[in-house]
Amino acid sequence: MPKPFRLLAALCLAGAGLSAVPGALAQEKAPAASLTPGAKVYDQNGEEVGQIGKVAADRVAVVIDGNGLVVPKDAFVKGAKGPALQAPKAKILAVLKEAESDAAAVDGALKPGADVYSADGAAVLGKVKTIAPQGAVLTTSEGNITMPRAAFFLSKKGLAVKVNQKQFVEGVRSARGQKKGG
Repeated sequence: MPKPFRLLAALCLAGAGLSAVPGALAQEKAPAASLTPGAKVYDQNGEEVGQIGKVAADRVAVVIDGNGLVVPKDAFVKGAKGPALQAPKAKILAVLKEAESDAAAVDGALKPGADVYSADGAAVLGKVKTIAPQGAVLTTSEGNITMPRAAFFLSKKGLAVKVNQKQFVEGVRSARGQKKGG
């Protein structure tokens, strides 16, 4: 996966926190027409932060210092110079650094033979069988299933995925049904 978008999924939720700054005045949302690939992105003070790499549905990927940050379209406000995020550049960079650290920790734990827990830690959903650039193949009671890297995080119990046991089993069964029907 290209470096600029390596952290996109890991940062998807982090972007929501960037749109709420204590004491910030309500600002006009950035016009959708200003959210285009290549457009410069600024912080709440008008300092350049990065540029838009991709727009998909209601999400915008912003390339910052060679990494990616995905935020909802409504996180952007109309700035004096162009689309802006309602946070200072230092906070935006801190979010990126934390996400990069979290992604490195997951990469370290994502090894063949590792147990994979449900998000709530209540169940072991399977074991990592093999690693691929885009994800990992898990051996589960429902059969082998490939999970994208973005689905993993480190919980108190260890490597986990972002769903509970019921959601995981339903998702695997649904995916299997689609494969048989398609």
